[in-house]
Order: sequence, then C-alpha cells, then structure tokens
Amino acid sequence: MGGTTAIRGGSPTTSSGASGADAARRAEEARRRAEAARKAAEAARRAAEEARRAAEAARRAQQKAQADAAKAKTRAEAPGQTPKEAKASRKEAVEAQRAEKLSAQRAARAEEARQDAEEKAARSAQRAQGAMQEANTQATAQGLAPPYDEQRLKGVTSNAVRDTSASSFEAASSTELRDKLLGNVSAPPEASSLLTEDAKDGKVNCLDTAADWVDKASPELLGRSEMVFLKDQRTGTEGQTGHVVVRQGEQVLDPTTNKSYESLDAYKKAQPQYTEAGTVSATDAKRIFDTPPGSPERAAELDRAKLSPELQSMMVADASAPEKEAWDRYDAHVKKGPPDVTDIPNGGLRQEIRDGYNATTQRLKEEANKATVDRLRQELGATPEGQKALADLDARGVEVKVVDDASYPELPGEKTDGYALPGNGDITLRRSAANSDVLLREARNSARTQELKLPATAEDGKRLSAAVTERIDANPRQPVEFEADGIHVVAMRNATPSVVEHGGSAFDFLGGGRMHVPGASPSFTDVAQSEGRQPGSDTIVNTSFYDFALFGDSPVGQVIENGKVIGGESSPDRFYAAWTSSGLKFGQGDPPADSKVAFGGAVPVIINNTPYGDGNQYKPGTSSAAPLTGDPGAYASDLTQRNNESFKAQDKRGTEVGKVIVGYDRDTGTTYLVAQEDGKKPGKTLAEIRDSLVKLGVDDAVSFDGSDSATLVRDDQVKVDPGAIKDQTIPFGLKLSLP
Repeated sequence: MGGTTAIRGGSPTTSSGASGADAARRAEEARRRAEAARKAAEAARRAAEEARRAAEAARRAQQKAQADAAKAKTRAEAPGQTPKEAKASRKEAVEAQRAEKLSAQRAARAEEARQDAEEKAARSAQRAQGAMQEANTQATAQGLAPPYDEQRLKGVTSNAVRDTSASSFEAASSTELRDKLLGNVSAPPEASSLLTEDAKDGKVNCLDTAADWVDKASPELLGRSEMVFLKDQRTGTEGQTGHVVVRQGEQVLDPTTNKSYESLDAYKKAQPQYTEAGTVSATDAKRIFDTPPGSPERAAELDRAKLSPELQSMMVADASAPEKEAWDRYDAHVKKGPPDVTDIPNGGLRQEIRDGYNATTQRLKEEANKATVDRLRQELGATPEGQKALADLDARGVEVKVVDDASYPELPGEKTDGYALPGNGDITLRRSAANSDVLLREARNSARTQELKLPATAEDGKRLSAAVTERIDANPRQPVEFEADGIHVVAMRNATPSVVEHGGSAFDFLGGGRMHVPGASPSFTDVAQSEGRQPGSDTIVNTSFYDFALFGDSPVGQVIENGKVIGGESSPDRFYAAWTSSGLKFGQGDPPADSKVAFGGAVPVIINNTPYGDGNQYKPGTSSAAPLTGDPGAYASDLTQRNNESFKAQDKRGTEVGKVIVGYDRDTGTTYLVAQEDGKKPGKTLAEIRDSLVKLGVDDAVSFDGSDSATLVRDDQVKVDPGAIKDQTIPFGLKLSLP
C-alpha cells in the first residue's frame, strides 16, 4: 500500500461539508448510542452486584472446607491407628484436602469474576458517560439542547459501584473502591472519536496514543501508513467502543503496547475480540488532529478524507492492554516506595502500615504476573505444539511466574531470560523477555528437570500421588516413569497384562559372557525387547523366583494365563499378584484359578494395607501377650506390621541388591512397577521401599525375584539389566501394555 491510498470504512460522503440533514442524523444517532451505552452500564452494574453476592457465598464455602480439612488432617495424624484405620483417615484427609483445594479454586474464580464484573461496570459507566458527552457535543453543534444534564452525566458513574463495600473481601469503604474503579487511582479513559478526540488534553486512550504516533512520524512514514479502527465484539460493549492500531504495508503496530505483528490477521488472532471497522490514512489523520476537536474545521477535514459518518463518530476507549496496566500499577507502587513511618510513635501502627505496603506490593505483583502469564498462555496456545506444552505443564502442576527485571538478578537464573527450577520444574521468566518462544523453551526444560522420586514423608507421598495422577490423566496412553537413587518406577492405569514366557536355560550360556551356541534360545531381555517393539507402550519385568537347573528352570509358585497353569507348582505359604475379571488382586496362597494373568511364589510387601516386615508390630497399648511372629490371632485388629521370614531375608541383603516389586493403589487405580538393578548405588532396602509405597498410598505390593535377576524393559529399551546367566535362565515375566 503506497502513498496515502487507504481502504475506507463504510461509504464516503459526497459533499465538501455535511448537510444539515446529515448533521441532525448524526446527532440523533449519537443520542441513541448514548442510550444504548447507558442501558449497558446499568446491566453491568446489576451483574456486578450479583457477582459480589456469589463471591461472598464462595468465600463462606471455602472457610467451611478449610475447617473440615483441618479436622481431617488432625484425625489422619492421630497416633495409635491400625494400618487400615490409618489408610481410611489418610483417604479422608486427602479427600478433604481436595475439597478444600476445589473450594479455594471456586472462591478464587468467584473473586476474580467479582473483580472483573466491577471493573466492567466501571468501564461501561465511563463509556456511557463518554457517549453521553458525545451526544451533547453533536446536539450543541446543531443548536439543539444537550440531551443529558450534568446530574445524569455524573449519576451514570456514581451508580456503577453501588454498595460495593457490603460484600467486598477487602476492608475498603465504598468511597475508596469507587475511587479505585472510577478515576482516582486508575480509571478507564473516556471514550472519544475522530470528531471529538483532543490529543492535547492529557487524557490518554488508544486514539490519543495513535495521534501522538502520527504527530511524531516523518512525512515518508506517514505516506505509507494508515490507522485501522477495530470494533470490540465482546458482550457488553454493544459495539460502542473499539481500538486503533497503525498498519504499515502488511505489518501492524499497536502504539499502545508498542508491539508489532506480521499482519492484521496475526493481530486479530491474538486479540480475537476485534473486527476491522475501517481505516484512515496517516496523512489524513494528521490533518484531522491538527484541527480543534468538535469544530467545523474538524468536520471539514473528516469530510475531506471521505470517511463514512459511522467511522467519523465511532467511539474508542481502550487505553492499553491489561498486562501493561497491571505492570504500570506495580511499577508506580514500587517507585513510590514504602511510606515513611518514622514520625508515628505507635509501634504497632508502624508495623501495620509496613505490612499493608508489603501486602499491596505482593498483590500488585501477582496481578501483573497473572496478566503476563495469561497473555503467554494465549499466545502459546495458538499452535498445536504450544497446546501440547501447556497441557503438559498443567498435568505436572508447574507454576509459571514472571518477575520484574529489577528483582530477576536475585534469582537462580540471573544470567538467562528464563529458567526451570530443578526439582519441581517451576518456570520463572524475566519480564522483559516474557514471550511465547522463551516459555516454550523452558517448558521443555521443565519436563527434563522436574524430579519425581519415592517419597520420604507422608506429605511427599501425597504430592507424588497427585503428580502421577495428573500426568496419567493428561496422557492415559503413556506411563509415568522416573528414576532416583538407583530405583526405577513406572506407573500406569488400566494396562493390559500378559505373560512373557522364556524358554532358555543355562545350557545356552557359555564362556562367562553373553555368547550363545548355534540354535540357542534368545535371552530374556531379547524376548522382552521383541515384545516391547509391538504397537503401544509396553513395560516388562521379570517375576517368578525359580529353581536353577542346567536344562530348563522351574518357577516357584504357579504362573497362570487365561485360567490355565502354564508353569510352577502350588506354593500356599507364599503370596501372589493376579489380574482377574474383577480387578488386580493380591493375597496369600495360590492365585485364583480363573485369573487372566497371575504369578505366585512372591514375597509380601503390603497386603490389604498391612505392611510386612521383621516381626509383628502393634498399636501402642496392645497387650504384651500379642505374638511377635506368626498369626496375631485376637490381636489382628491392633496389628500395624505383619512378620514375614521371606521379607526379612530379602531385606537383609541390603540397599544395593536388585529388586522387582509390583504395587497397586486402589484409590487411584494406579499400578506401580518398581525395579532396582543389582549393584546399583545408593539403592534402598526392601523395607525402605515398602515405607515409601505406604506413604504413596499403595494398598498392596509383592516382591518378585531380585538380585541379578532384576529386569525392567520399557518398550525396546533395557532399563534394568539382569546378570548374564540370569538373563538366559529367567523363566517368566510380566508385560503391562497401554494402547
């Protein structure tokens, strides 16, 4: 687009000056627009009152949920509970905590809706007042009586925040809140049009900002630029207000935010509330703004530019993006600094004033951070890759923060424009570099740095369980996998089980290394990798203990597939894991005969919420007659740990010995596979892993063949490698597949 040629909005006028009929029509149209804006302001006021009532109700519900959660936590931490009681009270506490979190989210949303509604009411009132003033200007120009007197002009704004102190969460008076919303702090700018805009009145809106840009532009730049007027389509604006940007060729500049876009389509993609209403060349705009607002000279220049009456009188009022406004409020507050309280003798009052300043600083910081993060999420969500990254961040519970440049050097990533914190993966961005490209980069870094590991405390267990659940919910077809301290953990839900059968023997192994005689059977890991190459996501571990033999190996405990015993013998004193038509089951004895897949001969770790270990343990106060080993008999209800000799034998082998454990959390439906490679440091004892699983909320778990038999294969990748001879002799394994 060269010269001063511009696409015009609407149909041009055909005479050098507006006819009397046209002028009268404009005045009547201005009055109608003002009436529509006044009614919209009244509707916005009523909506704000309703939002305040809803926010107050949500706050009361949150307080009740907080009290319920505190009581449930106290019950969960009460000493002397049996494992079953502890499990039930922990479950109750978790549910209460979730209810508290949900109520807090609802209260936050309600409070945000209240603030939005009140701000919208204030903006609507300001727009109505501007439209009414515009109608007065148009009427006066025609020698008619202004349709709105001073009382009605003031009344539209004074009513906008009626009775706001009655239910506000802050202890602000209605006068203070009215000042905040309607001009004494950061009032929305008055709307103006090409006819009425005064670029020198000190009142800033987007049209004023664009006029400043035009005034400073060179003649050459003016010749290839135009102002684009945009209508706001959002509910409540009623088509009365809009925005103005500058277009140079294809590129669009928003002078309010000083941000450039490659095209108007790109701008509207980021700001979908706008549609193009029309344009005026920058050269014409400069001539228009050089005339007095509302004057016959201004009207003549508008007609000379051949602009439609609709575009001439279109109201615009967007001062700046919410993000810029939020940071401007924060910057102004920080620049002003804390109040001087040295002359206040009351120490308590001095501290109260300081606390108030700090609280305001934190609130403004959070508001500015939220505005930038909202913008980043909108930009990042515009592409499939960005949508996937956002879903992953949400599933992992990652917090994204934007920090002002002055504070950023004090943080760990001071030499970068953004960083992901090792451990929890939270992302912090420098304000001046907060763009979607940096966020996408740090989202990838976050996925690599966020640490998951077996919990050391009950609180860690709750967090890990929630993180695993969120990730599985976000992508049910992909297991959650992590490794720490030499312990590999794979978690999944609704996996399909199958038996991996291996027909090798020690005869296939020669020479102390992995060399196979011609025609020898493949190793167990070879078979597992072959299985893992099938479509879907596959996780394979070794299972059965077995009696080593040169030709073939006999598993300890029955192996069942589709209701048939395919290996092993009865082992009633040991334990099993069985996938049945009614779900995953654990217990003592042989597996259920109708199991789809089952492995017996296992060592108990947790059975029906009862941990197993070295000796029977009981609730405090239990009689000393309670047996220390074997069946607890009449004291079963007081049992907190059940003795098991096989568990003791595995546990005594220490932290570095290989281990394979299968566990199940009934509440979340999550199956956990835990594997440690033999000799891996630092490792954990079986008792330490058991305690972590209890904290994680696992109800049942059994341990299979460990030592140098321990094997874990993910798809076709060997994660935990067995010893050479064991790799050739492991008889059976478990495969869990996700589609």
